Amino acid sequence: MSDERGIVASFLKKCNVYAEASIERKRERGELDDIPKWEAYIEFNQHALEEIANGTLDRWFEDSNAYDPPLLRLDIDAMEHVERSTWLNSVLSPRPVVVAGTTDEHGGRNFAPLSSVMQVSTAPPYLTASLSIHKDKRPRDTLHNLRTTGTVFLNVMPATPRGATIVDETATPLPRGQDEGALIEMKTVDDQPLLLNEAVACIEATYVEEHPLPDAVATLAVLRVKAVWFSSSTVPTGGLHVLCQHGRDDMTPSPEGWTQRVLKHYGPV
Repeated sequence: MSDERGIVASFLKKCNVYAEASIERKRERGELDDIPKWEAYIEFNQHALEEIANGTLDRWFEDSNAYDPPLLRLDIDAMEHVERSTWLNSVLSPRPVVVAGTTDEHGGRNFAPLSSVMQVSTAPPYLTASLSIHKDKRPRDTLHNLRTTGTVFLNVMPATPRGATIVDETATPLPRGQDEGALIEMKTVDDQPLLLNEAVACIEATYVEEHPLPDAVATLAVLRVKAVWFSSSTVPTGGLHVLCQHGRDDMTPSPEGWTQRVLKHYGPV
């Protein structure tokens, strides 16, 4: 709660600095009629700052993430596809979104966002990704390209509106062979046509095998990590600020808010 109070107080102080500068500009231009409105705005913000400081507004900063116990059992099999997808995406969220870059057997590029990539082993370094099919029953271009050329660049996107726009554009369903990278201006690293210049980091991996999921249209692809691309050789021990999918269709930054480190999985020191 103290972090939230500090953030709000800092914002209100900056608002007042802006308002005071606006008043000064209006005095210089002779626009005196608008000044009382800005003075009232400053007075209101100052009053709010005082109430934050003395605890009057503490109730505003109570834990908004508290939930009632999960006592209601909802049968997933009884749901239609959209409802089922919405529930699962909302509960198992947020998940990092990557833009997967692959090439086909003719050298044509393909970019597609994935939110199902998961690290499942570090020795050997394996990832898995679930790849569904198109409505016309053909495999996704990413899976087709993995089968034929075997390499994928998993671009981890920045937690910005621009990152979300890239995800949205590269999700556009195009006929096979058309480059989603042409839908929006995206620069790539020199000599690496699948490595996005705007990526926070990237994982280069190769196709190992695939497993059809029982009674599903999706295929689980197993990938072996070959390299990590980053801006330096220093490990980002605190994690990266990356774009995530939250719920069914929303993009959001992560991590956000507080952090607590857990270390007991290492066993006794």
